[in-house]
Amino acid sequence: MKYVLKSLIIVVTVILCMGMGELGGRPEGTIPETDVRIEAKITDRSGMETSLNQFSMDGKTYLDALRGNGQLTIPFQQLASLTCGKISGDEMAVQVKLKSGAVMDLAIRKRALFYGSTGYGSFVIKAYDVARIDFP
Repeated sequence: MKYVLKSLIIVVTVILCMGMGELGGRPEGTIPETDVRIEAKITDRSGMETSLNQFSMDGKTYLDALRGNGQLTIPFQQLASLTCGKISGDEMAVQVKLKSGAVMDLAIRKRALFYGSTGYGSFVIKAYDVARIDFP
């Protein structure tokens, strides 16, 4: 009887302790910390413009894009603008203009998240809700 009671107490304790752990992830209302300070102005598909600093894409300070069947990463410091286009499946067409003047047609994941700080709060937006991003 003592063995069953001890076992029951241990099982209940373990179950209760499992529920006390944190779920992980970033706390609500925070943005990823980056080593590089990137400024950007996002225009969403409704036309609303938001100026941001500490800008990142999924917490990274570079554009993670597809060029044909290949993967291409471009640091945001090299970008002048990014214009979003048609959504197809899990991807969204984007036209990227580099500060050098070169223009490329690429694709990004439509569910990618862009983060930044407005100076009065944290900002996050899904890629498919973005119309344009300008990098001053």
